[in-house]
Amino acid sequence: MLISALSSTLGQPNSLQLAPRRSVCIILIDGLGASNLKQAGAHASFLNSQQSESAMCWFPATTATSITGFATNTAPWENGFLGYQVFDRKTRKPMNLLSGWDNYSEGERYQEAQTIAELAVESGIDFHTVAPSAYERSGFTAATMRGSSFHGNDDIQSRFSKALELLKEPRSKVVYLYIPELDQLAHAKGVESLAWLSSLEDVDSQIRGFLETLPKTVGAIVTADHGVVDVDKSNHLYVDEFLPVESLEFVGGDTRALFLYFKEGIDLASQRQVLESNLSDSCYVVSPSDLVSAGYWQALSAKSENVAPDLIVMAKKRVALYHRSFAKKKSLEMVGHHGSITNEELAIPLIKFGF
Repeated sequence: MLISALSSTLGQPNSLQLAPRRSVCIILIDGLGASNLKQAGAHASFLNSQQSESAMCWFPATTATSITGFATNTAPWENGFLGYQVFDRKTRKPMNLLSGWDNYSEGERYQEAQTIAELAVESGIDFHTVAPSAYERSGFTAATMRGSSFHGNDDIQSRFSKALELLKEPRSKVVYLYIPELDQLAHAKGVESLAWLSSLEDVDSQIRGFLETLPKTVGAIVTADHGVVDVDKSNHLYVDEFLPVESLEFVGGDTRALFLYFKEGIDLASQRQVLESNLSDSCYVVSPSDLVSAGYWQALSAKSENVAPDLIVMAKKRVALYHRSFAKKKSLEMVGHHGSITNEELAIPLIKFGF
């Protein structure tokens, strides 16, 4: 999507068929899946009144995977951002690919592909990121928005104001406006909560006002990185009830796409059989090669192979998955979840304005 936005500013053909524009703004609302938006109804009256094109995020439906692909025009099986929490087989250490970086340079070293921001600057187009200030020197920003001019704004309204200020300038640019608040609220309270719906109403209103004041020479797109599914605690499944911690190096991924890394010498076929006998009604149990065969992934690069799990447990019903020896206490309290291959999680909005 970002590559199409850049192509639009350069007057070049692109996969989204965006017409040439002086500048383009991409508004990414974390966690606002196409189903979430539609189900919110009148709470997002403006966005729901617009035509949204069909779009899907990568599997797993998680921020680290989606935004890295979005920001580098590479796929998870290529770039090593194969999920949220993974296990580095070379260092024998877990990695949180979203927020687990020690510093900016660590993320910069891990993600070596040219970012769209770097490509834009190389092509003579300015690139700006407008996001919460805490993200400015994060390793994930280094991996995804390296080369961008960063503008830290800690509330949604000031982010829109800053983006508008940038887009009114005569110089061609791509502006990436990031809104993480809805995803944060979804995890804490759920997408059916009054808090989440109220925040969506605010974002919907902000977008309407923002678009009404955009110059005619500027195009904009509203999209997301994944959708969210609310899961009641009564539907939590604990794989530690039949997978002892002694057999595992690490359990990562997300709560609806659990990544299992077994210790050397463990018989994977028997472990898979145990998982299927206990979870087949509500989950799929697959290997990375199964995902390649099914078309969700392609052949893994050496970098992605290094962090690929032995087995993945993917929710097909409204359940959340945990191994309590590896899950953080806070994650056990989450209401909103994502990661799996349901339409609610993979389908994202793609709403164009001014093209």
